[in-house]
Amino acid sequence: MAPTDQLHPARLLTQRRFRDGVVGEESRIAMGGNLTSASITDGLPSVSRQAGYLEERLVALGLDGNIAKFYEKRRAFSESQISEFSKRLQKSKHLSAFDNLLIYSAGSYARGEASPFSDIDLFFIHNDIDNPEIEDPRLKGIRAIASVIREMEEGMDFPPPSNDGQFLSVVKLSDVLEHLGGMEDDYRNHFTARMLLMLESRVIYSPDDYRSVMSKIVESYMRDYGDHIEEFRTTFLVNDILRYWRTLCLNYEHKRNQETEARKTKQKIKNFKLGFSRLSTCFSTVALLSSYNKAEPEELVEIFHLPPIERFLRLSDRVPATRPLLITCLTLYAWFLEQTALPPEEIVAMFEDSERRGEAFRRAREFGENMFNLTRTAAEESGTFRYLVI
Repeated sequence: MAPTDQLHPARLLTQRRFRDGVVGEESRIAMGGNLTSASITDGLPSVSRQAGYLEERLVALGLDGNIAKFYEKRRAFSESQISEFSKRLQKSKHLSAFDNLLIYSAGSYARGEASPFSDIDLFFIHNDIDNPEIEDPRLKGIRAIASVIREMEEGMDFPPPSNDGQFLSVVKLSDVLEHLGGMEDDYRNHFTARMLLMLESRVIYSPDDYRSVMSKIVESYMRDYGDHIEEFRTTFLVNDILRYWRTLCLNYEHKRNQETEARKTKQKIKNFKLGFSRLSTCFSTVALLSSYNKAEPEELVEIFHLPPIERFLRLSDRVPATRPLLITCLTLYAWFLEQTALPPEEIVAMFEDSERRGEAFRRAREFGENMFNLTRTAAEESGTFRYLVI
């Protein structure tokens, strides 16, 4: 890690904001430790939109007050960074030249869980259904992506795009809808773009296109709704989310056969994150959708505008029996967020230590077991559990 006086000004400001509030104490919490009032102090930037709302809801649920404050701080920090990034992009002439271009983030920033070490995952969709004709779309797409990368790295000092920018491209909404469930769905990265849009997205550029694209994608899963208004189930949609979860698991297994110990450690860290953040993203949605005997299109669109933690809270309102399980899940998840807020080299050291690694995966298994019980409780109460299995 670079000395403080050598950091990019934007990164230095970001780390100072975060460290004043959370990171300084988080880094000193032992693997087996719990969140304490010392690890949750003031200092993160706040925003007026829903400020304090999440903390109040979590305390009302029964979650420990310090952990509820921790989640609120993460949400405020993520919101502040996303808002600043979005404001910077509004000035780009290359983005304004590309009509109906939607940019959204996924990952920890979109979930409201980011730390200064978090990268930002971006996706680009051209809403060509609302605007099918655009001149020089390829060149405009290249310029738009280049301007966003420049602002990421120079303006915000976010880490560079993962995988050498392999998945940075502009996809057409018409293609995403046409290939849904087909052979080219995953090959063209439409599957991932669509899933993350619904499961954990946050609009960065063009809110109008975000609403339009989200609505059209949800509608594509409800093609039979008009014939079954009184009994429509979200089976198609839930199956696609389960397919995405299982694809993530299979992709992990595919990459496990690595040659070096360093790469093996990297894969262990990915597995750890898979068992917490990806699991939470997928099954906060599966559990909530499974609590419905029937669903309305407008309600689904509203659900997909919520981050995972707020889907959990909506589930706790619909199915009170899930509340004790949810409290356990959120307590374990807060511990996970503490560990992944450490500098990258400290996370690597953690997973190179067999005892600490074993403790990490023990907690991941406990989290998974509680998530399963939470999902089963929601589905059994509504009579939809069978559809998750057969």
